[in-house]
Amino acid sequence: MGQRELWNAFYEKDSRAWRGNSRIPLPCRGRALDLGCGSGKTLSSLIDAGFETVGMDFSVNAIESCRHRFGDSVELVVGSVDSLPFGDDSFDYVTAVHVLENLDDDELGRTASEVERVLRSGGYVFCRAFTPEDMRSEGRSNGEIRYRYFSDGDLERVFSGMEVVSSARIDEPTRFGTLRSRVECLMRKV
Repeated sequence: MGQRELWNAFYEKDSRAWRGNSRIPLPCRGRALDLGCGSGKTLSSLIDAGFETVGMDFSVNAIESCRHRFGDSVELVVGSVDSLPFGDDSFDYVTAVHVLENLDDDELGRTASEVERVLRSGGYVFCRAFTPEDMRSEGRSNGEIRYRYFSDGDLERVFSGMEVVSSARIDEPTRFGTLRSRVECLMRKV
């Protein structure tokens, strides 16, 4: 079974796998694209912030979940993050929250190029990814869904043509003695 089919099955089982809103930086206004929008956690934050928002995921079931949740308040597109169906300079802000972890090396490189292509000059991209130290990295398989983990500086290297606005590693101990660990990076197209 391919990655698309695995994710469709995942969202068929739980259409609201992740709930609430994502805490994301809001560096600008305008038109935003949420890559790998899933069940809409980051989309919700972008909508609440007043962006003209587009959500994209390659899982039809994820898109249907968002369509049910958001109705006509957001444009939803089934597509692949490494081949974006949008014109050059289409967005002021692109978010990729826990999406890059699911890409192989070739897809990751193409995705970075596509993000840069669709961003307007001065536009921003925000990425968040789990680190190898995250509690979810040990024994995580979720069937055959692909996962990779990012260390400090990895996101900056993926988007090497962008200006780094902020970059951080966030480690949060849980009450169960485990660690939530992620890297986040906000970059700007110059």
